[in-house]
Amino acid sequence: MKTKIYIFFTFCLLWLGVDAQHTLFSKSGTITFDKTMYMKNIVAKQFIEKADDRSRGQFESMLPRIPQQVVLKKTLKFNAHETLFEPVKSQDLDLQTQQLIMMFALDFEATTFSNLQTKEYKRFNDLIGEKIVIHDTVKTMKWRITNEYRDIAGFTCRRANGLTPDSIYVVAYFTPELPVSGGPESISGLPGMILGLVVPSQHVSYFASKVERSAPVSMDTKVFENKKTKVMSRKQMVDQFSATLSGWLNKETVDYIMKLGTL
Repeated sequence: MKTKIYIFFTFCLLWLGVDAQHTLFSKSGTITFDKTMYMKNIVAKQFIEKADDRSRGQFESMLPRIPQQVVLKKTLKFNAHETLFEPVKSQDLDLQTQQLIMMFALDFEATTFSNLQTKEYKRFNDLIGEKIVIHDTVKTMKWRITNEYRDIAGFTCRRANGLTPDSIYVVAYFTPELPVSGGPESISGLPGMILGLVVPSQHVSYFASKVERSAPVSMDTKVFENKKTKVMSRKQMVDQFSATLSGWLNKETVDYIMKLGTL
């Protein structure tokens, strides 16, 4: 009888140990995201429709050569209180697509670090050939959680509708199975990791394709430590580059690019 009781308690302890390990691992790991940019929609809605007579014809002539959509790979490393969102260095894109992305400023090769506990936020951008670091605070989002669910990368995710401080409407899908309040770019603040994000006005979406749980991961933040890189707040960045871009793009298009650059 004593032997059976011992085996029972040993089994319970082992089960609890596995469960504790599972809980620990769920708070750290690496997520691979597919960032989909609907390029024809972006150029048609954000550039051609808002262009003046001087530049509209030029944009229209380029439209047939622009792909319907382009997918970029991004990764999100996360620990209990920190996230690091960055591009995958090797992207399988042809030269023409790369040039179009650069020309329309659709992706800035940004690396974003967020400390969800201290609310510190850093974003490295390569903006029009100038490297800058935005040093500010984590965005305070307004969320409304719904009762809609979907499966993403093997996780049950719940939908939340959100609004950024600069009034961008987003749709997020988060999972409490990964109990870290993070997400792609600078979007966070839900009771679980965001594995799906749609930004309708920017014609862009982010969906996790793979989630790897692991022991605590190291955050490589060297990109923020280069003393030659200009450091500024979000507002300073928007003010400076809006002035630069306004010489050849209208205000609405410049506003679109700036919101994309600070997402």
